[in-house]
Amino acid sequence: AFNTVDVINVGIFDINETLNDTYIYTPLSVGQQLLGVELNAFSSLEFKLKPNADEATAREKIKQILGNPVALKNKIQLNDAIYKMLNTENLAVYLIFTLVLIVALFNIVGSLIMMILDKKKTLNTLFNLGATVKSIQKIFFLQGTLMSIIGGLIGLLIGLVLVLLQKEFGMVPITPSLPYPVSVNLWNLVLVFLTISAFGILASKIASMRISKNLLESAL
Repeated sequence: AFNTVDVINVGIFDINETLNDTYIYTPLSVGQQLLGVELNAFSSLEFKLKPNADEATAREKIKQILGNPVALKNKIQLNDAIYKMLNTENLAVYLIFTLVLIVALFNIVGSLIMMILDKKKTLNTLFNLGATVKSIQKIFFLQGTLMSIIGGLIGLLIGLVLVLLQKEFGMVPITPSLPYPVSVNLWNLVLVFLTISAFGILASKIASMRISKNLLESAL
């Protein structure tokens, strides 16, 4: 038979659907009576560290007090599956972003090639005035690289503003009372900028290599 205790509901916590349907909060003595646990026995304890506390030091002190048989887990270890899923999601988003970026960089290559073909006569004039093929290639290489880097910086700035607005005002909600969680990670910003720069430089190099002596002479 199940243990029973007469209690009065004094309040409701509205956290999320999973916790609302799974957990109830009771005084410690009531919980021990329902579960048939001795008054001096506990299934788990939760410790909250101060902001500047060292987790490793706290672990050692807790083990000294409670003994070695206890299992100590932090928030990440308790929710291991969720954090693994989030990390996998971050990788998937980055790979999708990279694929979109590669497709977008074809526009840069196409734009530079069209510009080269449109300016053939001008480039031929520069060539006849003494400019080398490499120096003319360098002009379009730098132009494409600057387009990529400046475009990347503008995109990062817009993204950063949107993230800060979401963090401050919760414009995109998961539920009416829970905004979609976001955070600014400096490493992510650096990684995205480096990816944009690397592919931008590659695309600019490919486009600028279209300029050759034969192309310049064909403008006559």
